[in-house]
Amino acid sequence: MKLRIDFRPSIVVALLAAAALLFWLGTNVAGAFWIALPFALFYSTLLVLAVLALLRIRMIERWMDWDVPGRLLILAPHEDDCVISAGGLGLRNSRLGGVTRVIYLARDEAPALPERREAEARGAWRVAGLGDADLRFLDLLPPLETRDPARLRKAAAVLRGIIDEFEPTAIVMPAFEGGHVHHDMVAALIDRLVTPADGFAVFEAPEYTPYVSLLNTPHRVLSLAARWLFGLVAYNGPPDGVDGRTILKLRLSSQELADKRRMLATFASQNAPSLVATRGYPDRLIASKSGGHRRHPFDFDRSCLRFVLALRRRLPARLVDRILPIQLGTIGRMGTITDWDAEWGKA
Repeated sequence: MKLRIDFRPSIVVALLAAAALLFWLGTNVAGAFWIALPFALFYSTLLVLAVLALLRIRMIERWMDWDVPGRLLILAPHEDDCVISAGGLGLRNSRLGGVTRVIYLARDEAPALPERREAEARGAWRVAGLGDADLRFLDLLPPLETRDPARLRKAAAVLRGIIDEFEPTAIVMPAFEGGHVHHDMVAALIDRLVTPADGFAVFEAPEYTPYVSLLNTPHRVLSLAARWLFGLVAYNGPPDGVDGRTILKLRLSSQELADKRRMLATFASQNAPSLVATRGYPDRLIASKSGGHRRHPFDFDRSCLRFVLALRRRLPARLVDRILPIQLGTIGRMGTITDWDAEWGKA
């Protein structure tokens, strides 16, 4: 039975410090010096990395207040994504008297699941006070394993129409992070559509990614370090960004956070208990780079992902996955990451 440490990174650092101290004390035991020394050095190295990760968290994360009602447009490929990314923001905005609109852009390809997930989403947003008219379920994105530039261009036109009709003061969308190709498609489409003249704020919401970096993904580093605590500890941290931009943590009351978890609990088809445990954090947003062009979410050639994929070709895959457990590419483009130029195609 593992000790689960959810969203409390300092505990990982403390446990690694205790492990390092234990082995350093072991070097003083008669006859055990050369046995304990390698472990003491190893856990001291892990401790240094964990301390650096904790300091990096303090540097790149800031609390964000949302105290004025606005016209909030939440874009999500799939039904649970919008609650993970902006459930707290949506319920806060609605309770302040603002208008919240949620647009879903891809339908599940499994039989009978679209209707079930739609019903779950309606139940989730009822917790936040939204009615059926506040949610729209569209089928704009290509199937998961398919590239379809023509369909993406039609989706862009529909999205522009939705924006112009709703006139938002803020948009929340998935982060362009290489975790799921549908998430990246939504972010890239908004990048193309939004201009400075629009005048509204655009936020990306990170969710998951195969990217690993001491500077940019400190929670992931802590998660990997915690795996070496004798298999007794599992650290579940909130999602990081991929490029060092500031992570804005929405300040929620304890009741609002509990309500977000109630919203997550409606998604029985998506393993609701796991969603509540691993995604029940205050919303995390990043000010978007909208208006620019991003072909890849990060540099694949210099990434940990490429290193892991190479190791899996030379060593037993199960061993590599146990030591470096990361997602093996963008979902929908496994083995590599999103290439927006290839998805969009030639004009």
